Amino acid sequence: MPLLWVLRGLRSRRGALIGFAFGLVYYGIVLYWLLPFGVIAWLPLVISQSAYAALFGALIPMLWDEGRPVRSAGAAAALWTAVEWVRGVWPLGGFTWGALGNTQHANGLLLPLASVTGVWGVTFVVVMVNALLLGTVSRVGEWGRRAGLAAVAAAAVLLPALVPLPMAAGPNLDVAVVQGNVDKAEAASFYLTSRQVAENHIRLHERLASDPPDLAVWPENSLDVDPTTDPGLQADVTTAIRAVGAPTLAGAVTDAPGGRFHNQVLFYSGQGAILGRYSKMHPVPFGEYVPFRPLLGWVEQLRYVPRDIAPGHQFRLFDVRGVLVGTPICFENTFPDLFRRFVSAGANLMVVTTNDSSYADSPASREHVIMSQMRAVETGRWVVQAAISGESALIDPHGRVRLHTGLFVPAILRSSVPTSSSRTVYVRFGDWFPWACGMGVLGGLLAWVLRRRSVHKGSPPAPPAGESEMGERRQAPLPISGAADAKVMVVLPTYNERETVVAVLTGVLAAGPNVHALVVDDNSPDGTGEIVAALAENEPRVRLLERSGKLGLASAYLLGFRRALEEGFDVVVEMDADLSHRPEDLPRLLQGVAVHDVTIGSRYVDGGEVSNWSKARVTLSRAGNAYARGMLRLPLADATSGFRAYRAPVLRALLEDRIRSDGYAFQIELAYRAWRAGFHIGEVPITFREREHGRSKLSRRIVAEALLNVAAWGIRDRLRRNDQRSGMSP
Repeated sequence: MPLLWVLRGLRSRRGALIGFAFGLVYYGIVLYWLLPFGVIAWLPLVISQSAYAALFGALIPMLWDEGRPVRSAGAAAALWTAVEWVRGVWPLGGFTWGALGNTQHANGLLLPLASVTGVWGVTFVVVMVNALLLGTVSRVGEWGRRAGLAAVAAAAVLLPALVPLPMAAGPNLDVAVVQGNVDKAEAASFYLTSRQVAENHIRLHERLASDPPDLAVWPENSLDVDPTTDPGLQADVTTAIRAVGAPTLAGAVTDAPGGRFHNQVLFYSGQGAILGRYSKMHPVPFGEYVPFRPLLGWVEQLRYVPRDIAPGHQFRLFDVRGVLVGTPICFENTFPDLFRRFVSAGANLMVVTTNDSSYADSPASREHVIMSQMRAVETGRWVVQAAISGESALIDPHGRVRLHTGLFVPAILRSSVPTSSSRTVYVRFGDWFPWACGMGVLGGLLAWVLRRRSVHKGSPPAPPAGESEMGERRQAPLPISGAADAKVMVVLPTYNERETVVAVLTGVLAAGPNVHALVVDDNSPDGTGEIVAALAENEPRVRLLERSGKLGLASAYLLGFRRALEEGFDVVVEMDADLSHRPEDLPRLLQGVAVHDVTIGSRYVDGGEVSNWSKARVTLSRAGNAYARGMLRLPLADATSGFRAYRAPVLRALLEDRIRSDGYAFQIELAYRAWRAGFHIGEVPITFREREHGRSKLSRRIVAEALLNVAAWGIRDRLRRNDQRSGMSP
């Protein structure tokens, strides 16, 4: 949030400097565990990673629009996600440590999203929520808008919890991780060369003989040489494995042609024969090989890497009792796409072997486990992590660490681990989400360039008819002939309103001699229709439309609207018949429609109030309106109010297209269409009170419909880049 706060409104050059400074602090702290290898190991990596933060700082001013906080939050999230993905692939194969998505490794609400988008979607939500919360704190006094932004942020965090995670329903495999440990004094080297480490694992492995597992795992570098080239080591290893009789995976440093080496996982049968090898494909720059070695020979610290790795080029899976096991090595589990390709190739269980002993007691080992937590959710697989000196861990497909060891202790970590053959969306489609973010960012940057070009070609183009230079519509209200003599029809849908309908009709007719009432009754079992019919016999300003059954509020209003327009009324009012809308507020509504094309009786403008509602119901109503404002940029305090007046030409224009909504969404849709069409909308204060008779029409279906429809309209208009705005009278 502080970074986004500072970057708003800056030019790209200054934004790049701010981003770079942020990167130096952020990555400098995150990677401090490299300092024992010297500043020469830490500083260049920090600087290279900070360059990506500088890129973000340079580009975000082009995408940020202070007046559109939701769109700006999405743009910032897409940009950071795309930049972070590029950081993970280039240069030298990329570096992913410090990815923001990893911060949510224990967030059970957000983690399921990784099964669809990979860690990149989680990163997106982290940045978006920060940007949205920035919008809430920076809009002093705009309580409705602040609530709307907070609601969108909450939805971004909560909705991923609905993503179903696949079950690990395959056969269980009894797995034992052998953490042989290493003396801290020897741990400073990237690669262990002491035979003592191998002996530690051999002795600890032999303890399994009384109760053999299905699979034993020795970590990366547990063998300092290829056993097939060292008869003594070969004899010790095979004897231990035969004594237990379980297939075993063992990490080994083996020779390769040209003075290079392989970092391998060796797969032993229970009889001690090597059945297969997997060679690490993604080596660590400056850790397992030195790029540009002839140019960097003067760097003393490169003595830690006396020879370069020969990377492997093939995914290998090992068959253990019919279960296919994938074995990425150490650094490889930090790359989501590489890890998922083991699963895409058919792996039912993932085993990560690693040697983090060089990083002593720093958080690096724990951070490595955290990245395995993300990989487990992405792929829907249990992950077994085996480390020389810890932390070794067992992680389930929900990202939960079920068991783990401490640091620098010999230990056996054992459990029956479920396997799986299911394929998550991420396994199927890989890094589709950061690609989509990148395409979105490129589109936003292209739009920015085109806007800049149009500005520099000369004076800005004249605004379209009916719009000012600020983009606000200044269209005059539609004329209404003889406002004092305007014929008004109040449409009143009813269902079981026997207790209130007489009082409502009496109050409506008292509003003026030109005010008529049309009751649309849905065959009320309590006799509401009969009461209205009796009144209509003696009062020509009362009409009754009867329907066969309860067909819905929106359809009742639409039927009443069309009847009023057919009979030539100048103003049409919608109003509830349960006394929640007070007839005494009707004159104020009619005064408003003399000035505005549409007038809404609002509970949430100055002078408006709600009585007899619970705090929960008021909160729900306010949240619904804030949601509509945030998603649709609709500048209304009470878009869900059902007490409103339309001029006939406006209503006729709105009904030319099909109205698809009901309930709350019906009210929002009409107001939104009127606003987008450029009509003047005003709000006047009313007092809303909870009905005393009958039951509320609010239901979960109505709320869900409103949420989904408003989201669909907002997304549709953003995709169409429909930036219409209307002038709003207070």
